[in-house]
Amino acid sequence: MDQLVGLYAELAKAVRPLVLPRLAPDPDDDVVITTGVAAKAEFVVTGDRTLLSIAKYQSTRIISVLSRLGDHWLIG
Repeated sequence: MDQLVGLYAELAKAVRPLVLPRLAPDPDDDVVITTGVAAKAEFVVTGDRTLLSIAKYQSTRIISVLSRLGDHWLIG
């Protein structure tokens, strides 16, 4: 388990969410969106239907865990 955590830590990048105007119908989702944007993430993957209603903010797409990316399915 420690080895797995160590490998993940090597890949992880700490970011602070951006401060942006209210974006999501549920204000608790704003931090998810702004963290994705701050990290310059291509995707935020979620099962939250309210968050999925945003679909995209700036260059970050918000997609379902059941989305298909190219030849791969994301299944959460």
